[in-house]
Amino acid sequence: MQDPLNIQENVSLKQYTTFRVGGAARFFTDISGADSLKLAIRFAQERQLPYFILGRGSNVVFSDAGFDGLVIRIVSKSSFHFSENSCEVFAGSSLSALARESIHRGLSGIHLLSGIPGTTGGAVYMNAGAYGQEIADCIREVRSFDPETETTVSRSREECEFGYRRSVFQKNKEIILSAILEFQNGDPEVLKEEAAKVMKERKEKQPLEFPNAGSAFKRPAAGFPGALIEAAGLKGFTVGGAQVSEKHANFIINTGNASAQDIYDLSEQIIQKVRAHSGITLEREIIFTGKF
Repeated sequence: MQDPLNIQENVSLKQYTTFRVGGAARFFTDISGADSLKLAIRFAQERQLPYFILGRGSNVVFSDAGFDGLVIRIVSKSSFHFSENSCEVFAGSSLSALARESIHRGLSGIHLLSGIPGTTGGAVYMNAGAYGQEIADCIREVRSFDPETETTVSRSREECEFGYRRSVFQKNKEIILSAILEFQNGDPEVLKEEAAKVMKERKEKQPLEFPNAGSAFKRPAAGFPGALIEAAGLKGFTVGGAQVSEKHANFIINTGNASAQDIYDLSEQIIQKVRAHSGITLEREIIFTGKF
């Protein structure tokens, strides 16, 4: 019988993360909905293996030893269904593509997020935001899968417990399947101009020419990570092939031959040196998975 999940073995994870580092997954599969997700989780549970839910890998680093379990990548073409001012969007859909489509339709709320490279599911999970916008601002409802009960759950925005780079899904381990967003009306040309201005600023101030995972650290209660890292004299600081960007200090970049361990070790040194300089302990925004 053909494997409906198309489980693959010993799959290099470098190609699936924006940092382009990491070892191999013992098992790997692509899924596109609740039914295949259920089968994938059962596959891992029957073998007593851990599993990891992956989108576009824009905020994650797998260790050089890889992942000794099942990596489940949620994929779908940019799939969203608009109805007047609302939209149902599936977890594997590109956040940037959704933002661009909202601009085209004259809908305001996430148009400044068009430069974020992750999936919509990942954006909901971490309440992604930039330039004063957060995806939570437009959320009406989120549909998720509970692996313990093998049922789907619908949550209102309030029940999602959104905060700065935070949601209830980071605690309850439910897996996001889709979301319904509501927008405000806007002038398409104005939205397009605002998004273009933000994208120009991104290109000028962020090291988009190097593999990276976006902001390396969350914003603390006092100050901004980039300023704190720069004040500690760490711009350009390097560990192996990983470097604190000369362009923006809250970006760690792969200069070409970085290992996952280089990136982790550099992040650890940044935390220690910033704490010694300012007394502030930075919290990683990048998710490190595996043995470091």
